[in-house]
Amino acid sequence: MMKDFRVGTCSWTDRSLLSSGWYPDRARDVPAKLRHYSGFFDTVEIDSTFYAIPDETDFFQWASRTPPGFLFNVKAFGLFTFHALPVSALPGSIRPKDAPRGSRIRIWEIPKENRVALWDVFISRVMVLHRMDRLGYLLFQFPPWVTFSEKNLNWFRRIGSLGAPLRIALEVRHGSWLEDGNRGPFLDMLRDQNMAYTAVDEPKLDWTVPPEWNITATWGTVLRFHGRNAPAWGRRNATVAERFNYLYDIDELRAFSGLAKKMADDIGRVFLMFNNCFRDNAVRNALQMRALLGFGSSLPPGQESLDLGEVPPAEPMEKG
Repeated sequence: MMKDFRVGTCSWTDRSLLSSGWYPDRARDVPAKLRHYSGFFDTVEIDSTFYAIPDETDFFQWASRTPPGFLFNVKAFGLFTFHALPVSALPGSIRPKDAPRGSRIRIWEIPKENRVALWDVFISRVMVLHRMDRLGYLLFQFPPWVTFSEKNLNWFRRIGSLGAPLRIALEVRHGSWLEDGNRGPFLDMLRDQNMAYTAVDEPKLDWTVPPEWNITATWGTVLRFHGRNAPAWGRRNATVAERFNYLYDIDELRAFSGLAKKMADDIGRVFLMFNNCFRDNAVRNALQMRALLGFGSSLPPGQESLDLGEVPPAEPMEKG
């Protein structure tokens, strides 16, 4: 089986990254930043699709600004993962005409026929990348308050059914999904729908998911690095920047690189995506991970020398 490691970050236009100085002065606009980013990495997550559905032309333009073989991983529109979004995020044809200015809406507050139309619009845009063979996966990331239940399990199953033939990755953020009695039905459903269980590295709190890496899809597997800033994750009023302010050290990364190589023996394609998006933490760690996996690349100024000293390996999570 051919091994295919894809290492990247969960955004290339995060405000904190833009202010870090990682992009050179010549990369002034978004297209130039994407070209610069794709000179170092072969995949990226698009997170803007969580907040609004881009025009079809945006997907063509993203592909045209990156080298052949570069893969985009799309984060699903937030309404499909039970988040509340501003009514203004809806396409005009679906937007309620009488909604108060500045109001927010959830998926179950939209009439069923409009939900179907909304799904069709979103999937048709993602299909642009799929048809060009430039889609890595479509990520559905559910919030921590979405706990295990038959109703939620059926929603996941519906996503898998309606999303085919797209490669879908599903991330749960509450530990109840992997508790005894729940773990089996959940993972079996993912296997039945050929959806990838998204493994995560994150702080170990009462509600977070345990450190497991389960293979449930035939097309590949995904690991997302959220950092280990437990004090910030434990504070209800912590900002996004505070929660993701974590830089992995080389011994932590080395453990994951070893486990990723074992996963590639079983499944082939492995996505390693860094979501510790505080300043340039994610790009720095992603470059280090590429080096640990044996990929040579030129490095941006200030990162010419990466600390890859020998560190005793330690497996950070269970291989499922």
